[in-house]
Amino acid sequence: MFDQKLRNMLQQYGLRATTQRMVILDYLMSHKTHPTAEMIHADLQSISLATIYNTLEKLVDTGLVIVIDSNDDKRHFDYYGEPHYHIINQKTHEIIDANNFDVQPLLDAARKASGLNISGYHIELYGIDPKDTK
Repeated sequence: MFDQKLRNMLQQYGLRATTQRMVILDYLMSHKTHPTAEMIHADLQSISLATIYNTLEKLVDTGLVIVIDSNDDKRHFDYYGEPHYHIINQKTHEIIDANNFDVQPLLDAARKASGLNISGYHIELYGIDPKDTK
């Protein structure tokens, strides 16, 4: 049912490739909606909410999945296969994937300030629609 890529990915991150983990990871890889655990459960009703929470925590611990705080008091999850950043509308809490600006100057500044070789990033930008500030 699932391709070997999902199995290998989970095993590469030190996780057993259980059916539930593969279903949830596949869901996150194919849904760019930044869902909450409850949203995932609504779509994957065959998996208990407790299992979804436990699986998400394991996926977050490995770095395969990240948590996004959109200031709506809910934890949103995102598969982080390709580095990208998020723009969050502070009024609607909409989370937008973006990768349309050059982060290299920021990474260079971080490397210079810390002395570390930067291996990845997680950037969240917050904004308000100009029409909402009038």
